[in-house]
Amino acid sequence: MTYKKNPLCPYESGRHRKTCCQKIPRSARLAMRESVEALSKAGKHLEACELLEKLVTLSPHNPLIWNDLGIQYEAAGQMDKALDALRRSHQADSTYPPALYNLGKFTLDRFIGFHKAGLATKAEVQEMLIEAINLLNANLDRDPDNADGHYYLALAYGMKEDERMALAHMTVALRLRQASDTPLEAVVRSVVR
Repeated sequence: MTYKKNPLCPYESGRHRKTCCQKIPRSARLAMRESVEALSKAGKHLEACELLEKLVTLSPHNPLIWNDLGIQYEAAGQMDKALDALRRSHQADSTYPPALYNLGKFTLDRFIGFHKAGLATKAEVQEMLIEAINLLNANLDRDPDNADGHYYLALAYGMKEDERMALAHMTVALRLRQASDTPLEAVVRSVVR
């Protein structure tokens, strides 16, 4: 039997358990994660956020928990809190692909909302767009087969009026969707909307 001196966190944060989840007993972590999933499926996102807030206070360096918290806040319609949680995930591990993807996608969504409503200056809006592009590119550096990452990056480049890059990423997104047996019509319909 091999003894692992520094076992990794069971939640795939990429960090060692001592710096991530040592304070929380494994059974308690699993029970809380299952509760979060059940609450999320039931549409009780704020209750899921409460549980994740408890988890994150016990394990503040775990990018997975921060990422999940951001997703739950977004589902509850609290975008500012969602972005804050995703930024904390990114601070905990700047190479964690799901946090990069979600932070890029949510920043792009925020750009679209601010751009349509005229709530920010042109320079501020462009800065959001560049930030979204950089985050989505960083995600694809670590997860090049992320079809959704290519799709949202294509949208971002389209809004930046860089047709060449938009077309390149949309082509990759369509090819990856086709390879994963996602019906091409569904992808085309989501682009046309």
